[in-house]
Amino acid sequence: MKKKLLFFLAAALVSLGSAAGLAQNTSMDIGEGAEFCEKYAKKPIEKKNVYIVWVQGFFSAFNALDPKTKNIAGSKDYHFVRQWLDDYCKANPKVYFGEAVRVLIEELYPNRTPNNPNTTPKTWGAGDKIAIPN
Repeated sequence: MKKKLLFFLAAALVSLGSAAGLAQNTSMDIGEGAEFCEKYAKKPIEKKNVYIVWVQGFFSAFNALDPKTKNIAGSKDYHFVRQWLDDYCKANPKVYFGEAVRVLIEELYPNRTPNNPNTTPKTWGAGDKIAIPN
């Protein structure tokens, strides 16, 4: 199942080409990417992890398919990505979540970790703790 999902995500990304113009894609999102930002924005922070896992898969596929990129997130961590998506989705509730992630990738692209065998990318994942603001 995971291989099929990765295959379809990879196929969608291949059709996009480079990061330039990524937000103007014509591919179809699946899973959380097919939801409106409004749904994501209304979720309490502890319920947003399923969306962030989707983002991690999207980023991983992007990293694998863009020969110039080792890590699209560069030095940005999970908290930056979540906060960026929170802000964007609150401001753009009728945009699909997958589209929001593509806009984020366009913003991250200039500062990504380039594909250089002498560098180690910053990782973030399920083990990261979520800070719930008071």
